[in-house]
Amino acid sequence: MVFNLLKDSIPEWLIPFFGAILGCVITWILLRKPFAFLPKDGGKKVETPDGQILVINDKSAGKTTGVGMVFVPVFLLMSILFLPLGAEMMINLGLMFLMMITGYLDDASKAGWGELIKGLLDFVIAVAAMVTFLCFHSSDIGFFGTTFHIPAVVYGILGVILMWSSINVTNCSDGVDGLCGSVASVSFLAYFLIFREVMPTYAWMGILLTAVLIAYLYYNWNPSKVLMGDAGSRTIGYMLALLAMHSGHPFIFLLMSAVFIFDGGMGLIKVSLIRYLKMKNAFKNIRFPFHDHMRKNLGVPIPMIVMIFIGIQIMFCSLAWLISMMW
Repeated sequence: MVFNLLKDSIPEWLIPFFGAILGCVITWILLRKPFAFLPKDGGKKVETPDGQILVINDKSAGKTTGVGMVFVPVFLLMSILFLPLGAEMMINLGLMFLMMITGYLDDASKAGWGELIKGLLDFVIAVAAMVTFLCFHSSDIGFFGTTFHIPAVVYGILGVILMWSSINVTNCSDGVDGLCGSVASVSFLAYFLIFREVMPTYAWMGILLTAVLIAYLYYNWNPSKVLMGDAGSRTIGYMLALLAMHSGHPFIFLLMSAVFIFDGGMGLIKVSLIRYLKMKNAFKNIRFPFHDHMRKNLGVPIPMIVMIFIGIQIMFCSLAWLISMMW
């Protein structure tokens, strides 16, 4: 595409840079008046251990949601046009498109698909992502400068767990204005700064997604006008896991997505302990996702919550950078 036309005329790094600027501008224009087909949010709902559905964020009710159906296609198009394409890249772009579609259909569903259906769909896409990865890469992993080889089957199982977890913890963290998009942007930028020589194409891919997220955040910063919905958050989770695997150091995910793991992951753990192990008093006095505890229980303003989480993620990404300097 455009990359192939320009790669012999200008420095290659300029090509995706132009794509990032163009993607940001296009997304900003498209989100000025969100498309009529996009659903309206009904407020954030959670299911209690006894099966009751509670609305805990009625301020979002009535806002346009699912705008991941706008910025994700822009990101995918910019990737096709401004990055060098190969079979693996095209498959991953296709899987992210499927992730966006399944998320949007859940956003648009009046009753919602339920945890089982969404979990199974995420699992199927995670398996497809790992099969694709292992078809093009070895099952070697880096850890503190040392490379280990593990059986492909073991790597595949762990990779599916990583991908599925990333998708879901990111989705759970998308609960207050500006949080998911801003924290994810910090992580994508950190992946680029640390691993751009190891995985230049995928590192730039993260920058392209960051560019459209910046335009989205213009409309999503508190008080928000639009919400990304599952169509956006699940795609972001997919990308975070993909970058961790392509970096060659998948355990770096623990640092690069630390905020998502704590904020959204602890909520998944709490629900599992209560629902499956019948531990009704697990984290009894703490509300998860933790941003809800800060907002509802501690009274922290939403912009302050977002800034705190951004700062924490910057700290963990800086730690990842310091560790990488020792490799």
